[in-house]
Amino acid sequence: MKMKIIGYYSIFIGVSVIAMWTMILLTETPQEGKTELSFHLVSEFLMALLCLVSGILLLRKNVISRLLNLLGLGMVIYSVLNAAGYYGERNEIPMMIMFIVSSILTLIAIFLHLNNKVATKT
Repeated sequence: MKMKIIGYYSIFIGVSVIAMWTMILLTETPQEGKTELSFHLVSEFLMALLCLVSGILLLRKNVISRLLNLLGLGMVIYSVLNAAGYYGERNEIPMMIMFIVSSILTLIAIFLHLNNKVATKT
């Protein structure tokens, strides 16, 4: 049951990140330079795809799913803490709170991973 919840959470995070960046790129001019933005987007979309794919694999109890998911969730921790600081600096408190809550939920998912033994399909 825990792994199912983490799987759905990871899929939600992956879809949300892709949707958020699509919306940002279509409606705003990012503050970053071209090179910085390119690297930032690669890391964000890599994180989103890792979460999305590993979430699906977790639901299917695939043998590699937990390792991939821990990697993706680790990337999420870095990303949401960085984003909380970014929005906090801009005094956008609701966004900052959302990212802090996301970091707490992601840490809980990581700890559930580390404390759970689950049967997997090969």
